[in-house]
This record gives sequence, structure tokens and C-alpha cells, in this order.
Amino acid sequence: MFSGFYFNEGKSFPTSSNSSASRLSLIAFFLLLLLLPLSIFSQGETPSKQGPSDPDILFRVAEEAYKDRRFFQSIESLRNFLVLYPGNSKKTRVLSLLRDCFLKLDRPEKALEVSLDLYKMEPTGESGLESYLEAGRLLARMGEIDQAKQIFSSICRQSYSRAVAEKAALEFSGIDLLSERDEPSPEGESCREK
Repeated sequence: MFSGFYFNEGKSFPTSSNSSASRLSLIAFFLLLLLLPLSIFSQGETPSKQGPSDPDILFRVAEEAYKDRRFFQSIESLRNFLVLYPGNSKKTRVLSLLRDCFLKLDRPEKALEVSLDLYKMEPTGESGLESYLEAGRLLARMGEIDQAKQIFSSICRQSYSRAVAEKAALEFSGIDLLSERDEPSPEGESCREK
């Protein structure tokens, strides 16, 4: 009835057609393996072609430079990050690392600016208050004792974090001990009483 390749009137398939069928299936299998990764990329996100301007990569470059004690390179990467991605969720981490770089380079005035920026971003949060406390410490280190006391006093009066307020009271105690006055300052006393 049917003669030819598929049916051979009750006889088994010829071996030559078996080998060509297996070759065709192997070729199809390998083509499928080659095309599968391309179809995955076409369905989802395309691979990033932005290179080092991607925010995560740029931040990792800055972190690695900081770990390798290449602070100037880290600062450059962090500044680029802040210019290119001003609303990124890692901005607080970027500013903290930038402040640390300036501290390592003994640039307290720049670290002070960054600490105040961090405080402005989160004035009632723990990390913002810690940054404000760090700003007070930097001012004291720079010899601006009155301004440092104002910051410590402000932190003592806030009600958002008792832990940071206690640290500010300790800073007041340290300033009072180092000053040449015989009695502690009244701001420090009111801060320690709370």
C-alpha cells in the first residue's frame, strides 16, 4: 500500500534512514541549545550595556577602591554616583562611605559637610542623628567647641533616640574634662540629667 521511506511493507526500517533520522534529531537538539539562551534574553531584561555607569557597579568600584586604600579613586566614583543617580536608594550608604574617605584623608571639613548632608536627609532617624553627632565631634576636633556644644545640646533635647542623646552627653563630659574650667558647663549638666 504505502511504499517508501516511512513504510516498507512489513520490513524493518533501513539502517541508512535510521542514521539520517538520528543526525537530524541531534542537529535539532543542538540548534535548540543554541537558541534557548537567546530566547531567555529576549523575554526578560536585556543585558546591561551601560558598563560602569550602572549604580550598583559604580558603588562596588568605590567600595573596592576604599578597601584597597585608594581613597581618591573611591571619592571620584562616589561623586560620579551622586551626580548620575541622585535619587538612588543607596544614597545614604554612598554618603557614609564618602565621609569615611574624607576622614581617612584627614579632611574633617569635607567630612563635616557630608555628615550634615546625611543629617538633613534623615533628621529624626538613628542614622541621621549619628551623623549629626559625628558632625559635632568633627567640629570639636577642628577647635569649634561652641558649635560642637550646640550640636550636642540639640541632640540631647531631641526625643527620637535616647542612645544617641547619651552619646552626646558623653561628648559634653569629654569637652568639660578637657576644658580649663573648674566646673562643668550648664548645657552639659542639663544634657546628662535627662
